[in-house]
Amino acid sequence: MTQINRIFERRVEPILQGWSAPHYQNFDWNVAAFALGIAVYFALPFEPSITSLGVLIVLIAAGTAASSRIMPRLYPLFFVILIILLGAGRSAWHSTASETPRLANYERIYEVTGWVEAIERSRNGYRWRLRVNAIEGLRPEDTPKRVRIRAKTEGFAAGDAVSVLTVMTPPPGPVVPKGYDPARRAFFEQMGGYGFAIRAPEPAVLSVLSPEEKLKRAVVRFRYSLADHIREAAPVKTAGLQAALLTGVRAYIPPEQTENLRVAGLAHVLAISGMHMGLLAGGSFWLATLMLASISPLSRRYDVRKPAAIIGALAATGYLILSGASVATQRAYIMAIIVFLAVVLDRRAFSMRSVMVAALATLMFHPEALISVGFQMSFAAVAALVVVYREWDKRRIYKPQTHIWDRLKSNFSTITVTSFVAGTATSGFAVLHFNRIARYSLIGNILAMPLFTFFVMPAALATLIALPFGLEHWPLVVMGKGLSGMLYIADWVASWPGAMWYVQAAPPWVIGVFGFGFLLITLGEKQRRYLGFALAIICFALWSQTSRPDMRISDSGQVAFWGEGGEVLYVGRKGSDRYGRSQFMQMSGAPNGEIERYQDALADCDRLACRFKVKGQQISVVNHPSEIAEECRQSDIVVLTQRDAGPVVKRQCKAHLFDAKRFAKEGAQDVYIKNGEAVFVPANSEARRRRPWS
Repeated sequence: MTQINRIFERRVEPILQGWSAPHYQNFDWNVAAFALGIAVYFALPFEPSITSLGVLIVLIAAGTAASSRIMPRLYPLFFVILIILLGAGRSAWHSTASETPRLANYERIYEVTGWVEAIERSRNGYRWRLRVNAIEGLRPEDTPKRVRIRAKTEGFAAGDAVSVLTVMTPPPGPVVPKGYDPARRAFFEQMGGYGFAIRAPEPAVLSVLSPEEKLKRAVVRFRYSLADHIREAAPVKTAGLQAALLTGVRAYIPPEQTENLRVAGLAHVLAISGMHMGLLAGGSFWLATLMLASISPLSRRYDVRKPAAIIGALAATGYLILSGASVATQRAYIMAIIVFLAVVLDRRAFSMRSVMVAALATLMFHPEALISVGFQMSFAAVAALVVVYREWDKRRIYKPQTHIWDRLKSNFSTITVTSFVAGTATSGFAVLHFNRIARYSLIGNILAMPLFTFFVMPAALATLIALPFGLEHWPLVVMGKGLSGMLYIADWVASWPGAMWYVQAAPPWVIGVFGFGFLLITLGEKQRRYLGFALAIICFALWSQTSRPDMRISDSGQVAFWGEGGEVLYVGRKGSDRYGRSQFMQMSGAPNGEIERYQDALADCDRLACRFKVKGQQISVVNHPSEIAEECRQSDIVVLTQRDAGPVVKRQCKAHLFDAKRFAKEGAQDVYIKNGEAVFVPANSEARRRRPWS
């Protein structure tokens, strides 16, 4: 035992020094450990058993209790492992609770009855998210909770009960390896099918709904009817944006406005999160404080900030419900409630503790939020702002602001610092997830955010106050003027040369290591912050050395490959595999690359097959199974675009053979050719196929 203690004291204890820090740091790092457990769950190449995790948690908990008495030095290690296991266990439990039946794994016609839960924008118009009441031919236990369909929305609104004849399949998997996974998102949204209507929807009568579902349906109807009212009353140019900011309904924002805001680094104004909740709830608190302070007998006897904080909390609750209660909005709401509670209890309102409490609450309810870019960017911005302003408060010298110019200068410097810090903190996660970064986002935010802060959101608050009295016209006009100014700035900044910078997609491990480095920067002390910066630099350095795929084979057998200079993508048919091809090009860091047909220059084609070389590898794209045996003798990679190759040919083929059966199992493939050898990375990998959302 003495020897073990000596080894632990020399080798392990220095690593765990942070875990024996003061109590306030312990909580922050324990939340980080809980998040690490969630990350471990999603990184596993298999689905862990809840029973096994439960037994392991009990054993480690017993070890934690025993170590606190027998070997106190090991207690922090056991405790950290316990918190990590709790994070993994909560994730597994949530996955089990989220599971919903999915439709058959092939196209089939279904008669769906349900009510419209949301209207979303798609590339070709709009789509409905239906809360399913019944599907003809399916038993209740085999019926998905939700489905998503493309349908004409004329004559129907959110909340309406409809019956629609559709062609549906299960939610699709990723179209590129390690890319966006629609099936995983659909799994946690309890959505069991995607499809399109083949007949005009008809009004329907629903069977008995639960009280909870009735309430949700009433809220949805209210939100969308309010969004429609705002669109009718607001200026035409900004009506969609105003409806989105006030109700969270983003379906009616023109695509060109969304794109310009994204290129200018202002896309964050579209997602209702901490900034919106802070401005609206904070504005309500400020207004209530001003009004209560104007009542002299009340303000002299009581601290009017406390009832004002309650009013602010009520305003935040109303905005949460009105905006649709997305995960980002829930996180912002929790933060706002913590701030108002601190005011009521005479505690410090803004601290890293409040950020971590909000993170813990969000992850407890939605563990899958950890791997979403919205969660990561939102908490990165808030955590960085708390750290920077905490250090700023320690160092700056306060001077009385007696002149209007001093106040304007102070407000401008605050907005500039906020934009710079938030933009810098989120830029790393943005480029890692989206493979692009808005180069002039700081300029765009400095120019546009004063309009948003001092005109748009105060006018939004005034609109919500005026709506019950029918006096919303002028607040909407002011809000529209502010948004028009922002759109003008966004258009201008987006028109600058090189406004959007594209890079190659990062391996998944880079995001995890970068996130850990960011935690060290925000939660750690001086030495640990240096380590965090070093990890971030190492991540980007190693990322820059990764190679992009040389070729793509889609799940329909369409082949695309980069030319010699890496600027031209050669394809078989320009009209096929458009979405998958665009994702492949974006993850390769060249979304605007030129597209050419390989038949026109590089391939030897006839009626049955096309043959060409990519980095010394002979490729054959075969249109008929009869030619497989011949092509297998002459080529390194053979792709059969139709049907299955058959068991005999597969056994005899020495080349890498792809046919319909393999595509159905593994999906699309990224191909890396190194030293004359081809390495294949499937979109639907074996590890993914073991998870419940595959």
